Amino acid sequence: MMDISIPYGRAFLKAQLPVERLLFAGEMERLPALANFEEALRKALDRPVGCEPLRNLVESRVKLLILVEDNTRNTPVDRILPVLLSYLQEAGVALSSIEILTAPGTHRVMTPPELEAKIGAGAANRVRVSQHDFSDLENLKDLGTVQVGGSVIPVQVNRKALEADFIIGIGDIIPHCDAGFSGGAKILQPGICGYATTAATHVAAALLDEIPLGIVENPCRQGMEEVARRVGLSFIINVVKNFQNEIVEVVAGDFIAAHRQGVRTSRRSFGVSVPAPADIVIVSSYPCDIDYWQAEKGIISAYFAVRRGGVIIFVAPCPEGLEHNHPRLRDWLKLNYTEACAAARNCSPEDTQADLIAADLAILNARVREKADILLVSDGLTPADSAILGYQKLASLQDAVDRALRRLPAGTIGVLPRGGDCLPIVAPAGPGL
Repeated sequence: MMDISIPYGRAFLKAQLPVERLLFAGEMERLPALANFEEALRKALDRPVGCEPLRNLVESRVKLLILVEDNTRNTPVDRILPVLLSYLQEAGVALSSIEILTAPGTHRVMTPPELEAKIGAGAANRVRVSQHDFSDLENLKDLGTVQVGGSVIPVQVNRKALEADFIIGIGDIIPHCDAGFSGGAKILQPGICGYATTAATHVAAALLDEIPLGIVENPCRQGMEEVARRVGLSFIINVVKNFQNEIVEVVAGDFIAAHRQGVRTSRRSFGVSVPAPADIVIVSSYPCDIDYWQAEKGIISAYFAVRRGGVIIFVAPCPEGLEHNHPRLRDWLKLNYTEACAAARNCSPEDTQADLIAADLAILNARVREKADILLVSDGLTPADSAILGYQKLASLQDAVDRALRRLPAGTIGVLPRGGDCLPIVAPAGPGL
């Protein structure tokens, strides 16, 4: 037998399993950390990808808007902002002309302590700070539509973006089940957009033949970039980390060209080799733990690593429960994959009562639960939550391992300790397989 230890929020859950059954352990390559992040950031601002140095671009600007992520992401915004604000001052931009706007998409707004932790007390005291709330219709501006393939995407955006002369987006680049990878234009859409815009881009990914995890050229990402182009996203600053949360690269510049450079590094950093789909996959939602809305990323990672008819053991603390702002998620979760896709195709993204954003999550979940049985280990999700998700809740990781092995006594086992941000890379099947 061998011992395994799986991240569970800030703690770990342990279990024993037969060592001879282990097919993969989910190791990521540890890319080397930047020796001096602040110096690398300044260099990226002066030598950006796909555009002139930032100081040249902002020298005649009157109003600058900086978009930052919320507390569901771990971009080191508090380290980036001091360098960026000093750089902008050196370029002749007055602090009084700069505003920071949080970009939570359809997540809840942050509490004051969460906001200060995200941007840092220093930045909060130097410039204006606002939070985007997608439900505040008075602060949204309608810019018509953009078209991506056969999809028409309504563009509703926070009016502060339109009042700015220059928009800088800050984010990080990790694998993402809808957008292929996070980062780039994603800070603007869904970051500071209205419900209909986000619904249209996300359902475009949900209705694809396959989940576009790690596939950057897909309708969801393309929709985000068309919206960002329409609104006028001017410049991005994105970081890539390794599995030890160390920054290994910082890219800046054009929101497509710089993003794609970072994607290449992110694919190396978060890629996990899977020699073959396992019968049983143990996956942690870490580091996406706050609620199921974020934690489902772990289920998606496991989807690519488990064989059809297998078992997924899903470890997810979810201290804030199932979801925020999307009460229709429970209704969508009751549908199977075919039913949910058909219903989504018949809904307009403008119909807030239908909640196509929740449909996206439910369709992803339905794909996975129809491929494999899912055993849940979670303190934050109730038995009722588990039932509506289609999972079986168990008391401990060891209970779940034992249950899976009783069902598949000769089954191979795979482990994904960082299901929330890993990219399973499955080896192609050999001839005749």
